[in-house]
Amino acid sequence: MLAQVTAPPFEVASVKENRSGPGSVQRLILSGDRVTSTYVTVRTLIQEAYAEVPDIVGGPDWIGKAGQPNFDVPRFDISAKAAIPTTRDQLRLMLRGLLADRFKLAMHQESRASKVWTLVRARKDGRLGPNLRQAKASCEELRASAQPGESGPALCGMDSFVRALGTGTMSVRGFRLDQLGIVTNEFGPSRPVVDKTGLTGTFDWDLKWTPQRFQQATFDRGRFPTIDPDGPSIFTALEEQLGLKLESQEGTESVLVIDRVERPTEN
Repeated sequence: MLAQVTAPPFEVASVKENRSGPGSVQRLILSGDRVTSTYVTVRTLIQEAYAEVPDIVGGPDWIGKAGQPNFDVPRFDISAKAAIPTTRDQLRLMLRGLLADRFKLAMHQESRASKVWTLVRARKDGRLGPNLRQAKASCEELRASAQPGESGPALCGMDSFVRALGTGTMSVRGFRLDQLGIVTNEFGPSRPVVDKTGLTGTFDWDLKWTPQRFQQATFDRGRFPTIDPDGPSIFTALEEQLGLKLESQEGTESVLVIDRVERPTEN
């Protein structure tokens, strides 16, 4: 179920439409006592505020469409400051309040039938693979302890999530196992991943496979020097390297349905 908005409002919040056009830097940061967005769609803001829900449906075209470049929709800059530094989850709750206040956002949650990926242990004895280890610290803890000048995303290998589908290489630190679900995007529409491994906490893992489009295919080896056309599929790599398996099953998916959203009045 969705967490209720119990967070206090931001101490100061500014919302402005950004008309700088395609090619502008897009950024959304939640850190310390601030939420800062630059040239971001309303849909992106909603997705961040309700990050635990995998899909958002409904709403007018002007908020942006999932998986589209959305060059022709309004973009917004937001600068919001909390009274004191707080957690990312608390900032998300505060962002929900800002969206309700300034964008008049109203939504409800539904469960719909869908196909899901179930993540289970691959081996009968339950042993994990050599490339999967319990994390000493979560990604959030690693980012919080970063020294000045260190890149927060790189500490966790978050950039690996972006590169993984193209390169077939992923090294991350301090993530939940259900976040492995991003690898399923390479062979079909995104589906929820249900973790049934019985493993709790956060993990470090290193995973290497051959993306589907490169398997037994001819491609420019100079352009993709790290790709092995004879390497394992993602399914084989998960079993051999992590000791896990993805199974396709019928299930239910929680979705957020947008009932109302309005263009904000500027400051």
